Amino acid sequence: MGLEIAYGIGALVLLTALIYGTLQYHFRNRQATRSGEEVARRRYEQNET
Repeated sequence: MGLEIAYGIGALVLLTALIYGTLQYHFRNRQATRSGEEVARRRYEQNET
């Protein structure tokens, strides 16, 4: 009986994490992502030279 409860709780935690991750990706701030990529690109180019 205890093992079934542990599996159920584990499945619920996994499902919650998947839903949270999907929603975070769907509602991400695209402008902030672009800005962050630009900063990373500039830093990479600066370190190359």
